[in-house]
Amino acid sequence: MKDLIYIEQEQINKFDSLQELYEFIFGKQYFHLTEKQKFIRRYEIAFYKIKFYCLDLDIVHTKMGILGEQYKIIKEKYNLDKALIIDNEREFIMSLCKIPNIVILESKLSDNLLTVKEKEKYKGNYIVINEII
Repeated sequence: MKDLIYIEQEQINKFDSLQELYEFIFGKQYFHLTEKQKFIRRYEIAFYKIKFYCLDLDIVHTKMGILGEQYKIIKEKYNLDKALIIDNEREFIMSLCKIPNIVILESKLSDNLLTVKEKEKYKGNYIVINEII
């Protein structure tokens, strides 16, 4: 049983660790980038997913606000329910669940996106992350 399952449209990808999921989403070279380059990579992925799926979501860095093209701050106030958060890898992955074509499942026994304690109230082998956020 894999720890994480990432489904986008009808493509299913299974991972043994959160690191493997990160490498799938961001690319294998991501962790060799500077913090600024990582930020730009997360922004670009969010930008293209929003455009590709024609979504009404903002790209948000919670310390900066809503970001527009070329990473410029549009405004400081934002609605988290209508935002892809790019603060860090975990927040980005969690906010991908707002995209209707993406589903992320996590094994109830693993401790990746959610802690085992957070999962105690759920039944079954996997938790659908989309239903939690």
